[in-house]
Amino acid sequence: MMTVETDSDPALWFHMPLGGDKAEFAQWLDLQIKASALLHQRKLTWREKRGMKKFLEASAAMLRNSVEADQAFLFGPIPPQAAPLVLFTKQFACNEEHSDLHLSMLAEPDPGTAAASQRVETVPFASPHFGEGLRCLRSWTGPDGGLLLSVAYAWNDPVHHIDLLVKGHYDDPALLEASFDAIDDFARSLRLGAGDGES
Repeated sequence: MMTVETDSDPALWFHMPLGGDKAEFAQWLDLQIKASALLHQRKLTWREKRGMKKFLEASAAMLRNSVEADQAFLFGPIPPQAAPLVLFTKQFACNEEHSDLHLSMLAEPDPGTAAASQRVETVPFASPHFGEGLRCLRSWTGPDGGLLLSVAYAWNDPVHHIDLLVKGHYDDPALLEASFDAIDDFARSLRLGAGDGES
């Protein structure tokens, strides 16, 4: 696996560890609490700290065990009383340049598991590091009747023989929509590191 790196502002986007032991992850959580307080220029309440830690612990477990994500990144400017926004990356080995149809199969949900009430909008999305790719915005109704949104980006990199998927979802459409420009900028900033990461 190649390491995905970002040129985005490190004060806004934080690398989220998916490996390591519980003590290391707990230390990272404490650093995130301090970083969020600095970013929002106020002391976080006990409830905000607890909510952030519980959400990030559950997100990391889900990304490790269910999604088998390669890496994850956390968007800092989301208000601390709201759930954090986490984007993850996943790489797939490939030996040829793929078409838009192939990339759309990566970015768009599986028709067999997608909600019947969903809307999907897929558009071209260019990256200075990966070239032409796709961005897929999806909205659907959750079990409680609320609107859920997800965003996914997909590129083919024939030089390194990989397809790259970047994805995240959020249960507050207004907050996610307000962050779209920052998320697009983050996606454009991604590039492959010089060396291999952990496999």
